[in-house]
Amino acid sequence: MKGIKIILTLTASLLFLFMVSPVVAQIEDDFPELEDESENNCIPENLETPYDGYYDPATPESEIRKWYSFGSEYYKVENYKDALPYLWKVFVNDTGKYANLAIRKITQAYFQLQKADSTLIAAYKGLAKFPDHANLHYYAGYLQDNLGRYKCAIPHYEALVAQEPEQESYLEKLAFLYFKDGNEKAIEMQERLVKLKPDDSEYQNTLAQYMDYFLGPGGALEARKNAFQNEPENLEFALRYGKAAYDAGEYRAALVPLSAALKLDPKNAEAMEYRAMCYEALEQYENAIADYKNIVDMQTNNAKIMCAIATDYKNRNQFSSGRYWIQRALAIRPGYGLAHITMAEIYEASVTYCQDQDKRGRKYDDGLVYEMAYKEYQRATGDANYKATASKRMNSLTPVLPTQEEVFMNQNRKALKIDCYNWINQ
Repeated sequence: MKGIKIILTLTASLLFLFMVSPVVAQIEDDFPELEDESENNCIPENLETPYDGYYDPATPESEIRKWYSFGSEYYKVENYKDALPYLWKVFVNDTGKYANLAIRKITQAYFQLQKADSTLIAAYKGLAKFPDHANLHYYAGYLQDNLGRYKCAIPHYEALVAQEPEQESYLEKLAFLYFKDGNEKAIEMQERLVKLKPDDSEYQNTLAQYMDYFLGPGGALEARKNAFQNEPENLEFALRYGKAAYDAGEYRAALVPLSAALKLDPKNAEAMEYRAMCYEALEQYENAIADYKNIVDMQTNNAKIMCAIATDYKNRNQFSSGRYWIQRALAIRPGYGLAHITMAEIYEASVTYCQDQDKRGRKYDDGLVYEMAYKEYQRATGDANYKATASKRMNSLTPVLPTQEEVFMNQNRKALKIDCYNWINQ
């Protein structure tokens, strides 16, 4: 359902492919063909049918019951042609239960017979007598939507949602119809869907897209903030606002709802990861490491998070600790490209750190450490997911690798002598 990128799921029968198929011309309808209706004139102007002549105010109830019984028997065996006259007699002569049941079967019969015009006329005649009839609203809404008259479909899906407020297919359809109509109510309907299925990422994504479309990025963020502030004990609202604030670069603001989410659910790994990323953006690496380690405690094989921990140790110039977490990641996922790339970055960062610490220029040992980084990138190319990135990094390191002259002058030495690199030799 996403035009915006939403995938529509049609819940009704595939029989209605006839509406765009030549087969429709082969089916003779009982009623005159409907003229194309404008979206401002959704109900056919003429709802008269050949069966209206059956009306007789003196018809006894016993006769109505008999007609309904005959019509129902034909209906059960899918002999709709013979069922329809009896069911129409019931509808035009009754105002209560039997008419209600009869019009449902009449509409369904025309639907099964692939008579779109008759289905619509029957649905609207029925709604004139029974305005809350759910089946009639469904057929009218479905047909109007598939005929391209989405504005005409909206009132019917509104009626369906009012009667079944937790029916996902009705909410999803109505939200999309509102969106097509440029109506901000699309957000409200989509929020109800998300509340019903908070773990459905498609519903969440669609909601974000609707909010961005109608409110703009800032408005969407503000809406999520308001939802969280109105219900601070709502885990779903806290997490959604925290993620939105992070995506908007509001890292400090995001810490509030993400921390609230973790208070409500201390083992929520998603909230932990987002909060850790906020801490990283704020250069609070120690806090980020703490959150990441909590995730690893719950997800002991999460090599990606181990690499994130290693990166944060790198940012703190704690290179040995970073290497430890890379070793753990590779023990779980040998050949993992991200782990090798992260280890290469640790080596590169250590060169810059050591040069700054010693307030010096390039030394032969620096080239040796860059060579170690180069080899890590080389190993990363074995992972198809990281091959392109690793190859680019290798090319960027080529100018700083040991030159032939440096190798000759240092007698091809491989051992590191500078004290700042002692962590590598440990």
